[in-house]
Amino acid sequence: MTTEIEKIERRTVQYWFQDGLLEMAFGGFLLLLALFFLAEASAPAKSGWRFFLDVGLLPLFIFGGWAMNRTVRSLKHKITYPRTGYVSYRKPERKKRAARGFVIGAAAGILSASMATLFASKSAGFDWMPAGSGVAFALALSILAFRTDLIRLAGLAVFALAAGIVLSFSGWGDRLGLAVFYGTLAVSLFLSGWLTLRRYLRKYRLPDEVSQ
Repeated sequence: MTTEIEKIERRTVQYWFQDGLLEMAFGGFLLLLALFFLAEASAPAKSGWRFFLDVGLLPLFIFGGWAMNRTVRSLKHKITYPRTGYVSYRKPERKKRAARGFVIGAAAGILSASMATLFASKSAGFDWMPAGSGVAFALALSILAFRTDLIRLAGLAVFALAAGIVLSFSGWGDRLGLAVFYGTLAVSLFLSGWLTLRRYLRKYRLPDEVSQ
């Protein structure tokens, strides 16, 4: 019974990746981050503009997450639901959601503290931030690949790790390295999502398209 339930949950997660829209939207969000770090890399050190950018990182995350969520939901209503219907997650109990949020927050705090320590002990010729971002994205994409059995997500995980490590040795610095990392990953996610969407639209056609 447990195995069957796990299969159902896995298919539910797979459903949200079957059209590639989530990958494309997340690619757009990462492109915003790439532009942000490019602006930081171009701003003079200890300038008011650099301070303004540093303060604006959190609002950018909040706005980007909100815009990504709204965009995906809107596109799924127009493209996905008319073709393959609507599938929703089974919502966990309130206590479980609170516990999960606490664990995620604690993990994020530990990861941030660990990365800050690494950045403080920066080695000559090696910029830690692109490598740290590559490891973080590789882990996240690997978990998604495991939960969904989607090979393309595993490929993206390998690409993110390799790109982060290579850019850490590029000598471009942390901020410019992050700008290139997020821009490259944004393009790869968008291409992966676009190719997936093309296959999806060919496989699942609307009733009026089939009748023509």
